[in-house]
Amino acid sequence: MIDALSHVNWFAVLVASIAHFVLGGIWFAGLVGKHYAAALGIAGQPQQKTGPLFLAGPFVCGAITITTTAILLRALGITTYSDALPLGVLVGVGYLMPMTVTIAINPLFPRPFAYALVNAPFFITGSLMSCAILVALS
Repeated sequence: MIDALSHVNWFAVLVASIAHFVLGGIWFAGLVGKHYAAALGIAGQPQQKTGPLFLAGPFVCGAITITTTAILLRALGITTYSDALPLGVLVGVGYLMPMTVTIAINPLFPRPFAYALVNAPFFITGSLMSCAILVALS
């Protein structure tokens, strides 16, 4: 695994991280913004002012996930889209989607499954996109 880490294409990780961040902006601000607010129970409330953590946090967390995926791609010897995309689905459906549901199932989320339905497709799409970018640039 250490050997796989030493062969990660960091430029590809950066490009995939930026693309994932942009996808998040499009997804949450443009495509599902109203549904996201409803799932959080804040629909109709004034939008809160966002700080640097609002931007840096998702970028850093996405970059960590993408780095982990890049390590898995290297460790498994995956170099083609036909192998990378199933890994993207596996990571998205097997790790990221259940994590989203787990986060939402707490008393602070009034509509946990609505939250998961809004978020899970983003994480699956982001995982697929990231795998494709990582393979394309490696």
